[in-house]
Amino acid sequence: MTPPIQRLADDVLLLTGDAVTALRYTVRVTLAARHRNGLPIPSILAELAAATSGTGHTDIEPEPAQQDSNDMIDTMEAARMLGCSNRQARRLAPQLGGRIIAGRWLLDRTAVTEHIQGRRTA
Repeated sequence: MTPPIQRLADDVLLLTGDAVTALRYTVRVTLAARHRNGLPIPSILAELAAATSGTGHTDIEPEPAQQDSNDMIDTMEAARMLGCSNRQARRLAPQLGGRIIAGRWLLDRTAVTEHIQGRRTA
């Protein structure tokens, strides 16, 4: 019987059976954790997800590069700009394209500014 993991060269592995299943599981857990924590999906993980799926494709796509951190503000700054409480800024964060990164909401300063401008014209 052929082993589920065969090393063909220093950087070449042949995975079969249970090894593919284990890799598929590991990739799915990693993708879910990154998504839950607001982290981008590296393209190599998206490629592994596609390669290990039964059909050769997946609905997981790599996220674009993170915006420049200078354009991102926390909810305290957003609340100051919006003239509301920090709690209300956290409630608005998903509607304004905010993301949870390292356990805290970060929002694009431009989105907050556009929200303010839209609120004034409406």
